[in-house]
Amino acid sequence: MLTSYQLESPALSWGEDGAPHSNQFDDVYFDKESGLEETRHVFLKNNQLQERWASLQKSAFVIAETGFGTGLNFLCAWQAFLTEASNDKQLHFISVEKYPMTKSMLIDALKMWPSISRFSQQLIDAYPEVCHGFHRIELEQGRIQLTLWFGEAEDGFAALDADVDAWFLDGFAPSKNPEMWSDELFKHIHRLSHQGTTFSTFTAAGIVRRGLKNVGFDVRKVKGFGQKREMSVGELNTATTLLTERMSQGQSWFNLRQDTASEVTKVLVVGAGLAGANTAHALAKQGIKVEVWEQGDCIAGGASGNPQGMLYPKLASQDTPVNRFYLSAYLHATRLYSNLDKNKKFWDACGLIQIPKHDKEAGRFQKLLDEKLYPEAILQASKDREASLLLPLSGWVVLTKLCETLLSHKNIHVCLNTKLESLSAIKSGDQTVGWKAHSNHQQAPLDDQKAHFSHVVLCTANDTKTLGVAPTTPDYPIRGQVSFIDIEKAKAACIAIGEPADKTNFNKVLCEFGYVSPSINGLLHFGSTYDLKDQDEQVREEGHKRNLAILESLLLLPKETFNSEDCGGRVSFRCAVPDYTPIVGPIQSEDIYQQAYSTLTKNAKWQSNEIAEPIKQLYINIGHGSRGLISTPLSGSYIASLITGTPSPLEQQISYQLHPSRFIIRDLKRSQSR
Repeated sequence: MLTSYQLESPALSWGEDGAPHSNQFDDVYFDKESGLEETRHVFLKNNQLQERWASLQKSAFVIAETGFGTGLNFLCAWQAFLTEASNDKQLHFISVEKYPMTKSMLIDALKMWPSISRFSQQLIDAYPEVCHGFHRIELEQGRIQLTLWFGEAEDGFAALDADVDAWFLDGFAPSKNPEMWSDELFKHIHRLSHQGTTFSTFTAAGIVRRGLKNVGFDVRKVKGFGQKREMSVGELNTATTLLTERMSQGQSWFNLRQDTASEVTKVLVVGAGLAGANTAHALAKQGIKVEVWEQGDCIAGGASGNPQGMLYPKLASQDTPVNRFYLSAYLHATRLYSNLDKNKKFWDACGLIQIPKHDKEAGRFQKLLDEKLYPEAILQASKDREASLLLPLSGWVVLTKLCETLLSHKNIHVCLNTKLESLSAIKSGDQTVGWKAHSNHQQAPLDDQKAHFSHVVLCTANDTKTLGVAPTTPDYPIRGQVSFIDIEKAKAACIAIGEPADKTNFNKVLCEFGYVSPSINGLLHFGSTYDLKDQDEQVREEGHKRNLAILESLLLLPKETFNSEDCGGRVSFRCAVPDYTPIVGPIQSEDIYQQAYSTLTKNAKWQSNEIAEPIKQLYINIGHGSRGLISTPLSGSYIASLITGTPSPLEQQISYQLHPSRFIIRDLKRSQSR
């Protein structure tokens, strides 16, 4: 049995008062008469959130919750945060849910709270597809960040990379749901907490109090809400290990965090393609000033500048970190594009039909459907093409318009024709505290404060190696030529051979060996070639002929229906990686790693929490290949979380798979067998 990303919805019954009741746990989600008051008393008041938010010094406050349910606790926290915290502060709310409600269930459950309808409607509008894993939702222009884990609570907190300030220990009563309150869950609660982290919970059950005491929390009983006699509150008063050690879990070579939050003043993002635009946008939404340097004369001038791109996730049957990354990134990208372009100026969620290349792939498609690995909202059988898959959330994007929209934020300044020549680290002792960037426009003396940045992110794709500021990575360019043909000429060509002209009037993206998208601006765009070890920048006729063969196959037309002389095209170079996974995260020193972790050459299973090198505030985001439309939005959000010291939108295992140092570690481990 293959691993399914589908989740069981809660079995609900509805009381006469309209409140939902869980049939799985024989318990209520909230009391109709006093649900809001109970939430505010148990979780807001008893975590002293009003006072803490009013005097909040750091840029973000983090709450983690066991049991999202209807989202009522989140909605109350969101409402109160906007009132109590200053406008430059951010709330991160993390919650887990084994039986997530569908959107329609959520609508029915929340309609009884009209006083918070402004918030509940936004949650409903942004609510993700019910699918296993992490889902990052951004609200209030990025000021409120909601991270949902759909799945087992213990698994969610085990995968989480965050530093929690307050816990809402909710969910159904321990007597109804004892399996959730495991020793491992309490260990993860401690790992994710620091000295001063608080908790509150409606229950005074011994299983909860003992579990928290055993991991170091001071626990006490206080008066419960209403008729409830007692509830539990507490605080972690003992010192904890450094954040980097708490998050490393024995794999310190994949360090992502700094020991203490560094001041983020201005960030330099190098490159204005998909990776750079998404990274800059994610930072800007968190109130960070960003400068984008682009060596070309326009935004998205490289591989991100193709006239029409499509979201093609290639969902797999294996439950691997890489597949989970692309699934999470795919859902994140569709939400982002829909929010950015509500009027469909550059994004059309028209759906995508994935056609099998051969019988073996057709069998794999059928297995995906038979095993029901993905919810139908994500993947289903196509009614238009036999043996094919339909991805309803997919569609096409005008890439230049997307990048321009991402970079139009008030906190972003774009500098075109500006090439990064070199970087100089600004040191405080052994710690890098910033960077001085030198461009082709700067004149000596190089002491202009405008060139000082607290953090730098390289989104430079195939140009990264020429910069000389990052360790050599195994990425490589792949030439791709896309073609286009006038839609009227395409129709005429069909008619000339006795085929109906409406074969060119399809309404979904079609993919097989290549792709074709619905026409825009009177043109059909299709392709693309995949040319290894080919550096030719010129559009070639033989490339058009290969692309036309793809188009004819996709449209079920005879060979040579179209003429290559009628085609225009564009050549660009994808930045690919041998393991088909982007390179995203902090840049570390290869020499230091090889020396510090040389034990891996003798014992590949060796573990260490010792950090060899502090984070240098230098990051990289490259290697997205032909799936950049899917992977760059979540990767940009992830980079922003590392820079700001806020909760990661990725599972830790996925972060390790993306880590730039993974190649160094793989080489060390492989040398064991030499």
